[in-house]
Amino acid sequence: MFEECTKVDALVEILGRRLGPPPQVAVVLGSGWKELASDLLENTEGLDLRGLDNWMCPKVEGHGADLLIGDLKDAPEGKARRVLLCSGRVHSYEGYEAAEIVRGVRALVNWGASHVLLLNAAGSLTTDRPAGSLMPFSDHINFGLPNPVRCGENCGHGAQFVNLVDMYDPAWRAGLLEQQPHLQEGVYVGMKGPSYETPAEVRMVAKMGGDAVGMSTIPEAIAAHALGAKVMAISLLTNMAAGIEGSNPSHEEVLETATANAQAAADVLRSALLAATV
Repeated sequence: MFEECTKVDALVEILGRRLGPPPQVAVVLGSGWKELASDLLENTEGLDLRGLDNWMCPKVEGHGADLLIGDLKDAPEGKARRVLLCSGRVHSYEGYEAAEIVRGVRALVNWGASHVLLLNAAGSLTTDRPAGSLMPFSDHINFGLPNPVRCGENCGHGAQFVNLVDMYDPAWRAGLLEQQPHLQEGVYVGMKGPSYETPAEVRMVAKMGGDAVGMSTIPEAIAAHALGAKVMAISLLTNMAAGIEGSNPSHEEVLETATANAQAAADVLRSALLAATV
């Protein structure tokens, strides 16, 4: 994996040369998050990822392929921070290996981002969390998403035995919940996709303690945590998982719900950025 390390290092050099000082908070955007997030920043500068060697770009509708860095608008005194928005997430179901999925996150942390906020769209596993709800991760259950710290995927290192207790930073999450007390934290279940889960699978993971199900985020969270960054993740629950209240999930439904709940999601995102103890 020496070649992988070289690719990450090359991206770090490009980021510093093209965008200057690193952000304190790097945000990886999920399906439907791009448009609502960009309005939170000012004094921005962008970088098109499709022209950047070695940055893996998505092939899925609803995901962009660019970086936007700037200052958080109207930040209260003592809360000014430099934020980067990344709309270039890739997924295991697109055929990417673990090291490729997390290459961008590794570059952002090695560049100097101390906090990584991971956003996604997910299906709700309970009627207590209707479509449009937002769920900060308290933990996750991984059903098949590739692990980036296994031997051969760990950027030149062997297998890394990473402690994942409190991987989703409790203090950062507590700061968010203090500002947004209506939010319910929960457990995210990661499935490989791209097919949606069967109703039987949905019943199984709900009984195992899951609150939402999706196809991303976990590899990036592990990689960032292993490098020492503070991590938080938030799901926008865009649909009920298959079989709940007759749900038949579709990607179109995911994007439509994300658009309909854009303002609420933007408010939570801003609160999460302010809650980061940079």
